[in-house]
Amino acid sequence: MRLSVIAVLLPLCLSACSDAATSNSDQLSPAPAALVKDNQATKLDPQMQEQPTRENIQKAHQQLQALTADLQCDSSAQCKVLAVGSRACGGPSSYLVYSNKTANEQAVEQLSKKITSLESQFNAENSMVSICQHLMAPGAQCVENKCVKLDSSAASVY
Repeated sequence: MRLSVIAVLLPLCLSACSDAATSNSDQLSPAPAALVKDNQATKLDPQMQEQPTRENIQKAHQQLQALTADLQCDSSAQCKVLAVGSRACGGPSSYLVYSNKTANEQAVEQLSKKITSLESQFNAENSMVSICQHLMAPGAQCVENKCVKLDSSAASVY
């Protein structure tokens, strides 16, 4: 009897985490024209309050994109991968590849934590639901003096 109950429940549980429901809405918006150079730390927009609103989350994503837009590198050691955001089902909403040659690592990590916190608060306050797809961290490598994402090298971090 227990085996038949497990046999019925297992497929139902696994179908909730299907990869087929992926949407393009998880993609970050394009970077603004202004780029941050010379490893200068970015300041958060003073108008961006601590409230977890869609606008504040979008502004923080735009700041992160501007901070990490220059992907120049001399070696693969300069290419970093960082988890960003929070899905309602858990885990990061995306992974960011950036170069620590052109971006200040501390500023990037601080802004990433801010985005993750804002998205987590927004999800909780608005009872958000998301696809329960587990994103795997990609690899990053310096190819032709530019950091690139290596999706095929992703390893699951369960």
